[in-house]
Formats: sequence, structure tokens, C-alpha cells
Amino acid sequence: MFKKVCIADLLVEFIKVFEDVPEYTLPVVIGLAVLQGFRIYYDFAGYSDIAIGLAQMLNLTIPENFDRPYFSTSLQDFWRRWHMSLSSWIRDYVYIPLGGNLNHRGANLLIAMFLCGLWHGAAWNFAIWGLYHGLGLSLENAVRSLRPAWFEDHPLWNGVRWAACYGFVSYGWLLFFYPASTVWKMTIDPILGILGS
Repeated sequence: MFKKVCIADLLVEFIKVFEDVPEYTLPVVIGLAVLQGFRIYYDFAGYSDIAIGLAQMLNLTIPENFDRPYFSTSLQDFWRRWHMSLSSWIRDYVYIPLGGNLNHRGANLLIAMFLCGLWHGAAWNFAIWGLYHGLGLSLENAVRSLRPAWFEDHPLWNGVRWAACYGFVSYGWLLFFYPASTVWKMTIDPILGILGS
């Protein structure tokens, strides 16, 4: 309840302040991406914890749904930690029946994540967000095949991978919460501002 009411709902108020700025500068866009990421995490993880607690009161066991996802050092790792019930369902009932890792892995990831996006709602921003993660997972898979040493457990590579994963996921929250035209403006305006200065 604390995660939901005292953190997620309060973050909504901070997000409104960032959304009301006259122009999108790099700090504003980064602030929105980070705040939206923590807002959805604390909102959804809070709901999940409430359900787990209520189930325990009835002597039922519900598995955890989040496992510190923002500590992930790869997108594959992120999707094993984020909304684990949906991730495992998509894996078992969409990705593996399509062929999983055996045939056309990149296409299977795109289709699975596209459907994952549509699961959140029948809107273009959710579809784009799903495709974005599907492309990210496909690219990560290709890099993992070409440069396996980059994915070994080493403090330097772990830090680089964490920063890349966190940045990718955070930008994705903009795609999740805003129309594509708004995200385009959020992306282009800071670039034009930097080039113009």
C-alpha cells in the first residue's frame, strides 16, 4: 500500500510538473523517463504485493511478480525480473510455440513482445513499446552471439550493460505512456537544442 499510495501516486504529481514545461530539454526528458519508470514500478509492484499479502491471509501462495528489475544488466534479465507472471506466460504460450530459440528467434521475439505490448491495451503506443522491446531483445541476442565476452560477469561489463539496459528501458517508458508524436518531439527537441547551442 505504501508503494502505491505514498510513492507511485506522489510521483504522478512530479510527472505533471515535468509535463507542463514549455519545451522538452534533455534534463526534462530524462526526468520524465526516470519518473515514469519508477511510477509504473511502484504502482504495479505495490498492487502485486497487496495481492500477495491478501492471498497469504487466506493461506494461499502467490509467487513474486517483480525481482528488482532496475538492477538488470541485460534486457533478457530485465524481462525475467519484470512482471514475471506475464513474462512467463508470453514465453510459454507465445514465444516457445512460435519456435522459441530454435527457429527465427528474432521474429519470434518481435511477435511475442508486440503481443505483450497489446496486452496492455489496444493502442499504438503499447504496440510500439512492445516492438521496441522486441527489437532490443533481438539486437541484444545478436550482440551476445557476436561478442559473448561482453556478457561475462565482470565489474566493468556489468556496469556498462546495466547503464545500457536502464537507459533503454527508461526511454521505453516514454513510448509506453505517450503518443508516438509526443515521444518524437521529446527525442528531437533536445537534440536540436544541443546542436543549436
